[in-house]
Amino acid sequence: MKVFLVIFLALSITACAGSPFKFENARKVQAGMSQDELTNLLGKPYMVTTRGQDQIWVWSHANGMTGAAKSVSFVIRDGKVVSVPTIPDSFE
Repeated sequence: MKVFLVIFLALSITACAGSPFKFENARKVQAGMSQDELTNLLGKPYMVTTRGQDQIWVWSHANGMTGAAKSVSFVIRDGKVVSVPTIPDSFE
């Protein structure tokens, strides 16, 4: 029984990937916010990539058990948010 429980817990932990975040908090992000303000609001991004002089910070979270996935990204230039996506109210 203990072996089953350990395996179940290990699978539960690995079944989720990414950086959990709340769309409620993502809606609070505004152009001009600093990188620190952004990470204080959403936590560490799942991925950071570059496009020219911009950085794209991505928060993405997937649950392998349920198939649920969500993501949001913000464009950062010179340490400040310069682009904020529109997040529909229906996104939770």
